[in-house]
Amino acid sequence: MKILSGTRALLALGLGLAAMPSLAVDPAHLNLITFENRTGDDIRYIFLSPSDSQHWGTDILGSTRVLHDDDDLGFFIHYPDRCNEFDIYAISSTDQAYLVYGYEICDGEEANVRLTRRDLNDDAPEFDFTTVQLANDTDYDIWYLFFSPGDSDMWGVDQLDKDTILNPGESVSLLIPAESKEVRYDVRAVDEDEDTYSFYVEITPGEDEQLFSVVNSDLDVD
Repeated sequence: MKILSGTRALLALGLGLAAMPSLAVDPAHLNLITFENRTGDDIRYIFLSPSDSQHWGTDILGSTRVLHDDDDLGFFIHYPDRCNEFDIYAISSTDQAYLVYGYEICDGEEANVRLTRRDLNDDAPEFDFTTVQLANDTDYDIWYLFFSPGDSDMWGVDQLDKDTILNPGESVSLLIPAESKEVRYDVRAVDEDEDTYSFYVEITPGEDEQLFSVVNSDLDVD
């Protein structure tokens, strides 16, 4: 069961190099998942988390985006097998929730998740977020940015959505549900030359929000 905590806290991140999941991020192997909002309400949060994790991970809309009614938004997604399962949790502007466990995504089949008013059939629990900002301090455009719970074997969803590029000097702001214990997240960025940059962060309760960067020293060397 994934954890949603009501603990009111901002979290700090500890940054370090580590052994990441061994799978490479080949853009040719990315699949696409599209969320279609047909609820009549705006969608404020969408979590798309690997089913093998105990944590929801980030809100893939981030701290600044909203999926408006009748809009669509697509994300690239990376997983190691021909088919893998993900858990989906969406929350509307009227605090109605859509929740599904074990949504299967397979190679060669684009996934379309249509959210309707019929699907929003439960009240969303109250919980707080920490804000994580990741800046691009490399000299290259970042095309894909993965931020995956450390207990998962999958990189999961690209946080930038299918149309967004993180230019040098820009940052992206992510929301993560606050938890009462330290949680590790693995980070991998892929730049315009398909070079990858990897590190991890550890989110510890009780500290202030912090900004972290993807830098040249994080570059993976074969």
